[in-house]
Amino acid sequence: FLILADTVAAGTPRMQTATGRYEFRVWPRKAPQAAAILQKSWPLAGAERRSDIYLLTEHSPDRLVKLRAGNRLETKRRGDDLGLLQYWTHQPYPLFPLSRPDLRMLAEDLGIPPLDPEAGLSPGHLVARLGTLAHLVVPVTVRKSRLLFRKAGSRVEICHVATDDWTRLTLAIEDPDPDSALDTLDGLGMGGLPNRSYGDVL
Repeated sequence: FLILADTVAAGTPRMQTATGRYEFRVWPRKAPQAAAILQKSWPLAGAERRSDIYLLTEHSPDRLVKLRAGNRLETKRRGDDLGLLQYWTHQPYPLFPLSRPDLRMLAEDLGIPPLDPEAGLSPGHLVARLGTLAHLVVPVTVRKSRLLFRKAGSRVEICHVATDDWTRLTLAIEDPDPDSALDTLDGLGMGGLPNRSYGDVL
């Protein structure tokens, strides 16, 4: 796999604007026909291998918080579904150390009591602090190896996902345009499978 590095451009503002997109994610027990279609007729945009730490709570099906590559905090918030599609907004947090307002927002996203300033010093400090809230937040490391395909406005991935307890295959469509997402869904023939996010499955 080609490894795509996460980069932050010089001068990037500390708080970035949330962006939204429609998603359809399936977790088949074996590779569906859609995987063959993608590899045969869709342009390959790249490949990626990384580990994320998901901070799982009872709210994760609607507000999913993770440390991307173990060091960059971000939240996905689920909006109103449109038929088969889920709508998610993606909000990156600033780089560590986190400010008090960032920590307040994080506590709200996780649905936990306010975090002390020390929790915002680094990803390690945050995970250690959340260890005292084990009844509310469960950190789970998720290893991902995925192929990324693009056509028109749609991005589709084939991803092998592994935790300490299990390994699964997942395919996902992501598109800011619902009509384009539905066209891709029809073309790949995945509409008969349930749409389940990482928050639903983990």
